[in-house]
Amino acid sequence: MGFAWTGDSRDEPGKGELFAIYVLPEAWGSGAGSALMASALEALRSYSSATLWVLEDNPRARRFYEREGWILDGGRRDEEILGVTVAEVRYRITFD
Repeated sequence: MGFAWTGDSRDEPGKGELFAIYVLPEAWGSGAGSALMASALEALRSYSSATLWVLEDNPRARRFYEREGWILDGGRRDEEILGVTVAEVRYRITFD
């Protein structure tokens, strides 16, 4: 139905990163994404904070991350994916 992938940040030593989270479209709205996010956040709690990168032009994913507590932190980059340059923005979450 889906997966989440976390680990050490590629950008910030000592921080965590959510590299990917994916749910099959037929499972959207079922709670699977929130369940995967809860598991990913549990895995990331060993870090003081974590980041994720998302396509700037992906409003559905961005709304999901914001609902799950991630905050847009001002980071932005252009990334080449399959020969196409796309804009990505960075979100952050901090753990107590």
